[in-house]
Amino acid sequence: MTMASTAGSDAAIGKVLDVPAASPSEARDYLQRKLGCETDPYDVHHDLTAGVRGFVVVDVRRAAAYDAEHVRGAIHLSHHEMTAATLAGLDRSVVYVTYGWGPGCNGGTRGAAKLAAFGLRVKEMIGGIEYWKRGGYPVERRRSRDEAGEENDRGEGE
Repeated sequence: MTMASTAGSDAAIGKVLDVPAASPSEARDYLQRKLGCETDPYDVHHDLTAGVRGFVVVDVRRAAAYDAEHVRGAIHLSHHEMTAATLAGLDRSVVYVTYGWGPGCNGGTRGAAKLAAFGLRVKEMIGGIEYWKRGGYPVERRRSRDEAGEENDRGEGE
């Protein structure tokens, strides 16, 4: 017997419909609020590539992780180190798009929450660096001082 055929009976309706679905207007309002707080790697990459201004991508992982690889153009600001002093110089006119490791990491959420508590506008990039890379989008790494020094010895770099 299918769920549809038991809909009017005393049989359990299952886990999906155990909690009634929101009305269309409630769902729309909720989902719009959700989209106001998050974005995804596709949209971030699209806007970075198109030169859209008004947002800054923030890697909130620890420095070693940022140095190893990060979204091209992202700044580093570990959520572990966010304080009034470390956030004081940030531009209040832009939206900060935070990200962490991936879906199993809430660092992007923590970073966005701290930035918002400081009065900044934020969105979290869902999926983090993991889904950024899965999308095939470019990453960069911070050169170590030794690598930068070697390049300078050869007349390259800054």
